[in-house]
Amino acid sequence: MNQACRFVQLGLLLLVAVFCAELVQAQKTPGYNTLIPEKIMTPDKVQTSIGELNFFDGMPDSATTQKMYDNLATMRGMEAFLNGMPAASLEAIREGQIEAGSDASNKVEIFDHLMNANSLFLTGNAETVYASAILDLKKTDLPSWKSLQVQVLEQ
Repeated sequence: MNQACRFVQLGLLLLVAVFCAELVQAQKTPGYNTLIPEKIMTPDKVQTSIGELNFFDGMPDSATTQKMYDNLATMRGMEAFLNGMPAASLEAIREGQIEAGSDASNKVEIFDHLMNANSLFLTGNAETVYASAILDLKKTDLPSWKSLQVQVLEQ
């Protein structure tokens, strides 16, 4: 009787093991050894601002890859343009000072009036008196205080 009870227990254990294996097998994500939550899986299609992106097993197809590289090139071009704006603005200020007569390192421009809507400055403040000078560091005749010439610009 003791041996028969052991056979029944062993049989039940085997039945439970087979049932659990079937249950685990039913919970597997297709193509994987385990159940992977849907929220961390890459969907087959994703709608974005640059169009529809298609994936197979998380890998983009060739059209999606090209679309993403094109978008990356556009983003880098915009970044290069935006990063170059401060240098372009500074060059425009330098050229403007030369046109106004400050064509040497010892000449400083002082604005005798406050700026208004007609002033052509990027983010000029209408409550500040401005003075401006550009130094050409390639030249060896850098100014001393004795050679400084002040030019007052009238609007």
